[in-house]
Amino acid sequence: MKAQPAVVVHRDGPVALLTLARPDRANAMDDEITDALLDELGALCQDTDVRAVVLTGAGKAFSAGGDFATIRLMQTDRALRDSMLAAHHELFRLITGMPFPSVAAVNGPAVGAGATLALSCDLVVMADEAYLSDPRVSLGLVDGAGGFVLWPLLTSLSAAKEHLLLGDRVSSAQALRLGLANRVVPTADALPQALRLAHRLAEQPPHAVRQAKRLLNHPLQTAVGLLEESRRVETECFDTEEHRRRLDELSARVTAKAKAGNP
Repeated sequence: MKAQPAVVVHRDGPVALLTLARPDRANAMDDEITDALLDELGALCQDTDVRAVVLTGAGKAFSAGGDFATIRLMQTDRALRDSMLAAHHELFRLITGMPFPSVAAVNGPAVGAGATLALSCDLVVMADEAYLSDPRVSLGLVDGAGGFVLWPLLTSLSAAKEHLLLGDRVSSAQALRLGLANRVVPTADALPQALRLAHRLAEQPPHAVRQAKRLLNHPLQTAVGLLEESRRVETECFDTEEHRRRLDELSARVTAKAKAGNP
């Protein structure tokens, strides 16, 4: 029996819908989903009939970010660590540099690498019950794949410092106010609204849209130095004792909540 793909692609005319399809793992950004996204998006970039793309998650989460098993392996397996961080770096550059616009339908929590994935898209539609969060500093890590470029540009330097240093959740209402989201809608309407926006984008003159996106994302594409430095720092953070201790503490809390039946 053929395994269910990690990313499912549906075409609706000129719009491609990509769904992270690991709801049992809250669509964690492990190597499987990351590689699938790179493959599918790379293929779509070669398709001249594609005019826009929508990214969303199956189930109740957009993406919970890195899963504990992968993070633990990255602590000791340097080859896996390097390949994962390089893949996330490439994913950021691919999404921000695609020849057509992208819309994130944030149907639920977008955490860590999941938040970076959502914010890499050109437009963000959030369900009213969804939230964004990047708690990596609290885990003794940093975002090595674009967050330190995105947050200050989308919000402000002071807001980026508060949310990236403390890792607090950003509600949909806060995300709209800060400029991290373009629309906040009822949960059931997040994907339909994102698809409607994507079709509107697809109806625009494609050459003008492509060039406008390139110009608007120029600061993101030229931040190579910061991206490389972020990746280098994240690599170092995996070797620290504080990271190992914080991950153990979080893992124990999550396990205790699961045994108690708490969300």
